[in-house]
Amino acid sequence: MLILILLFSFNTATVAEFDQNNSSYEPIKLTEKFDTRRRGIDCGTPPNIWSISVCKKDAFCYATPNEVSLWLPPAKRAEGSNFVTIENLDTNQKITKRWQVSDITIPWPIEEVPLITGANYSIRMSNRNGASVYSVILNAMPPELLEVAQQIEWMKEKGCTKQVEMLLEEQNA
Repeated sequence: MLILILLFSFNTATVAEFDQNNSSYEPIKLTEKFDTRRRGIDCGTPPNIWSISVCKKDAFCYATPNEVSLWLPPAKRAEGSNFVTIENLDTNQKITKRWQVSDITIPWPIEEVPLITGANYSIRMSNRNGASVYSVILNAMPPELLEVAQQIEWMKEKGCTKQVEMLLEEQNA
């Protein structure tokens, strides 16, 4: 019971952070200061546009289901043996797989948890240090969008912002 009280106290405690620009103190929650996982900080960039970053809650767009993979940043992979549980929150289909530290990406398990456009998926990462849960909404790109400009507009509408940035970088290269 004492542990729960202490944990709750830490998660809801506030501290004062000195703002050198304004010469003032600003109260912040410790969870905002130290829990970078929730804020998506230091996620990095996935190796390709069709890899879902498993460190940030976001929408994800895909053209071909077989190209979709999960990506974990190097710092997260270095935390040790990981297990990933993918669950479709609409159909309750789920699978747990081991994610080897050496694997940069793992393919989406299409057979066990099919990709359904507009569905919300929970991705739970667990290892010896604890567990993190991320959610993603998957959106299948309509095949009639042949022009890159059309794809970018559609992806923006669906909230696939990181992928739009990556696609724009590809186009500018």
